[in-house]
Amino acid sequence: MSVDRMQWGAEQWQFADLYMPDEDSPFTSEHGVPCVMLIHGGFWKTKYDLDLMKPIAEDLAEAGVAAWNIEFKRWSDTEDGVWMDTLSDVLRAWGQLALLPGIDIMRSMVMGHSAGGQLALLIAAKAERKPWLAIAQAPITDLVGADHAALSDDGDAVRRWIGCRPEENPKLWSQLNPIDNPPISPVLLIHGEEDDEVPIEQSETYARAMSAKGAAVQKV
Repeated sequence: MSVDRMQWGAEQWQFADLYMPDEDSPFTSEHGVPCVMLIHGGFWKTKYDLDLMKPIAEDLAEAGVAAWNIEFKRWSDTEDGVWMDTLSDVLRAWGQLALLPGIDIMRSMVMGHSAGGQLALLIAAKAERKPWLAIAQAPITDLVGADHAALSDDGDAVRRWIGCRPEENPKLWSQLNPIDNPPISPVLLIHGEEDDEVPIEQSETYARAMSAKGAAVQKV
């Protein structure tokens, strides 16, 4: 396994770590190896970073699958309302993956946890090049519901990331809300029944709503 840090943008947070498996990966094809782009959670806060996904990246590479563990713009006590930069960063990082040698982009996926799961689901719905599969671990699927439930330690993480309350700009909240944007890619939801940070109802409600709309969503 090799690990390379790549600065794909001009801002200091616009980088990612590429974990490549050994050359004898059982998943290698003439196009390269499949890759999973990893998007960490932490309610879009600066105090959480891509190290949260490092164990998963290492496990994927050891199993023969590449991992593209990305960083992105997050909000802080002195800067909120950064949703546009966040979304731009994850979409650009997803696009950058297609330029990396040795990656089979047609078999590449996206995986996100918590707030990263919300971003992964938006990629599945909005990206020009759809992932082969979107995996969302304990994702925030309903931003309005999460805001009303005051999720996160201070209860205001969603509105701090977006920069306003849902009633102040309902159209914007809907544009960023996975439950209002059905995925084009297949989605796998993974959620623990006793999760006290992001309740499992977030995944259950999303799965029912998307299935009713004909989307390919499975929850485990």
